[in-house]
Amino acid sequence: MRGAAPVPRRAALAAGAGALALTGCGRFGGSGAAAGGDEVELTVMAWASASQAQMYESAFATYHERNPGVRVRLEWMDVASYPDKLNTKFAAGSPPDVMFLVGRWLGEYASRGALAKLGEHAETLHLDALADSTLDAARLDGEVYAVPTGTTAPAMVYNQRILDEAGLALPDDRTWTWDEFRDFNAAITAATGGKVYGTGYNIPWAPTVAMWAGQHGEALYTADGDLGMSAGTLADYFQMTLDLRAAGGYPPPGFLDDQGQTVEDSALGKGAIASQSIPANVFADYDDALGGVLTLARFPGEVPTAGYQVTPTLLWAQAADSQHSQEAAALIDYLTNDPESFTARSALLGVPVNPQVAATVSASLPPDGQTFVDFLLDLQDGELQPYHLEPAGAGEIADNLVSIGTEVEFGRMSPQQAGERFVTDARASLERAAS
Repeated sequence: MRGAAPVPRRAALAAGAGALALTGCGRFGGSGAAAGGDEVELTVMAWASASQAQMYESAFATYHERNPGVRVRLEWMDVASYPDKLNTKFAAGSPPDVMFLVGRWLGEYASRGALAKLGEHAETLHLDALADSTLDAARLDGEVYAVPTGTTAPAMVYNQRILDEAGLALPDDRTWTWDEFRDFNAAITAATGGKVYGTGYNIPWAPTVAMWAGQHGEALYTADGDLGMSAGTLADYFQMTLDLRAAGGYPPPGFLDDQGQTVEDSALGKGAIASQSIPANVFADYDDALGGVLTLARFPGEVPTAGYQVTPTLLWAQAADSQHSQEAAALIDYLTNDPESFTARSALLGVPVNPQVAATVSASLPPDGQTFVDFLLDLQDGELQPYHLEPAGAGEIADNLVSIGTEVEFGRMSPQQAGERFVTDARASLERAAS
């Protein structure tokens, strides 16, 4: 998961609820009957757990009650299976009407004409309630191809129980630097006698790398879809991670390779590390799995340039070849602009991008969900790096970043070599995707 989708300010949250009570009733309650009285079936493809799929099914059942002429069929699967299955459906000429996308895929699908131009459905899909900067995350050549499900940002979670037992207090995460981050995590390892490493944060994670770039006056991607990060800046990032490991704050190479598929089976869940990087929107799921012991914190920042971006969590997109384009657009409108579509969903999809919907939804969130919302709102108090549509080729670049990070981790590539290799390979990826 770079940050243009702004989260509504506290004032908007406070003021929006009353207005929404008036706007949410009429527009989404039409009959939705298809021409000739035939029922339209829309296919929605999403990744989800079984419990999350039940939440979506509940929202779609409500939509069907309001629109008896439209039935929504959900196809859900785990995130690992999702990309290949979605590609297969497009290749076979039978894509879903509406689907989940992530930012690094959107440019690729949009650039090859696979997605509908949502602005063509202005009478059905009301984008005027959303800030232009929100839609910049899904805009290519002036056309909007998707709508964010919500917004999120990268974050750290610390196991407060481990910190308490070690007699350590988390530094002020609004001001701490990467040097302080190194020293604090090394202190955790030392205080636990090496039984718990300070952090196991995901080093080659694109959002973290983009944050580092922003802190150093650069950007992972420019507004024009070019690479904006230099080899030297990435080399400095990898050197920082080697220094963190050398100080004892990060596990040795290969330590994190065999993590389980669940939070409970991960190094964080087993107490082998005290902290981990996450998208902030999954905080509630992590905290619940670990029994409520987690504290949500910001990444370090070279104050005053924190480099933070608020990004789309996921995006709703429509297939260009959908046989029911108007109905599909109306469904995306419901999922974006009607608070009732959010009542059965967790904070996993992020803070709603419609400020009035965010006002209503946030008022009824459980404590963990409210912690996440407050975290994003607090980020808005500072200057954020802009987020633009990730260009075609961004998915390959993100995967390559992981491969290069592994080479650095095991000492097969120096930070300088890694920076140069990344820039060379990233430019090649962008060129291939544009050809």
